[in-house]
Amino acid sequence: MADMLTSVLSRDQALMEILLAQREERVPMLDGANLARTDLRKTDLSGGNIREADLSETNLSGAYMCGAYLRKANLSRANLSGTDLSKAVMVGVNLIGANLRGAYLRGADLRATDLAGVNLSGADLSRADLSETDLIGADLSKSDLSEVDLSRANLSGANLAGADLSRANLSKAILNGTDLSRTDLSGAKLVSANLNHANLSKANLIGANLNLAILSNANLSGVYACRAFLRGANLVEANISIANLSGAYLSRAYLFRAFLSKTDLSKADFSRANLIGADLSGCDLSKANMSEAILQDANLSDAYLRATDCTGANLQSARLTGAVLTNSVFINADLQNVQASTAEFSDVDINAFYNILIDAYTARKLGIFAG
Repeated sequence: MADMLTSVLSRDQALMEILLAQREERVPMLDGANLARTDLRKTDLSGGNIREADLSETNLSGAYMCGAYLRKANLSRANLSGTDLSKAVMVGVNLIGANLRGAYLRGADLRATDLAGVNLSGADLSRADLSETDLIGADLSKSDLSEVDLSRANLSGANLAGADLSRANLSKAILNGTDLSRTDLSGAKLVSANLNHANLSKANLIGANLNLAILSNANLSGVYACRAFLRGANLVEANISIANLSGAYLSRAYLFRAFLSKTDLSKADFSRANLIGADLSGCDLSKANMSEAILQDANLSDAYLRATDCTGANLQSARLTGAVLTNSVFINADLQNVQASTAEFSDVDINAFYNILIDAYTARKLGIFAG
């Protein structure tokens, strides 16, 4: 086998090699070395060849391993807190039970590595490659994951609270039940990611791309998601209350029974979105695009719909009591059994009701004609 080593360095031989490398100012050659349970705190192993070495339970805290080649090395239960592993190649490394708290992994290659349950809190993983990595239950709280590649990674149940994920790639990542509260996801790519039951409360999603993402039952309360992309996203029964989604793109999004109370949705695009039974009470939908949206049984009481485009929208049995509808457009809309009074529709131009579908009783109650 081309990947198998022909010789293994004993602990004494490996320690001697480290000393010689430092004396001769070269990189250490430690492929296959047995350094299990060795104290290597603050040791300089930068650029070293450490392929398939046994470093299990080794104390490497504060060590310098930047650029090291660690492919298939055993670092299980090792202490790597504060270790510099920048640009290290760690493909296939065993890190089960390792402590990577505050480690430096900038630009490191960790593809397809098992990091389940590993402590990476406060670690610097910026620009690292973690694609297809197993991070189930890992602690990444307050870590720097800016511009990291986490595409297709499994982060189910992981703790990413307060982490920096700006411009990160999380496309098709699994984030079921993940804690992303107060994270910076500005400009991040989460296309087709699975965020079912994830906690994104007060996260920064400005300009993030969540097209076709699954966010059913997710907590998005207080998020700041101006101009975020959520086209075709699944937001069934998601909590998006007291948030800012102004200018967001939600065309064809599925928001069945979603909770959006008191959220800023001004200038947002909801064209052809499904909002059946959604709670939009107290929302700001000024200048929003609701054309052909399905708002059947939705709660829009006390909402602001100034100059909102509701062309072709289905508002059957929607509640609009106390809503502000000044200069809104309802051409070709379905207003059958709308729950409102003449007061709500008094500031709507008569031409804005062209070709509407409405029953006679509701038309009389609202003081508009039945077109």
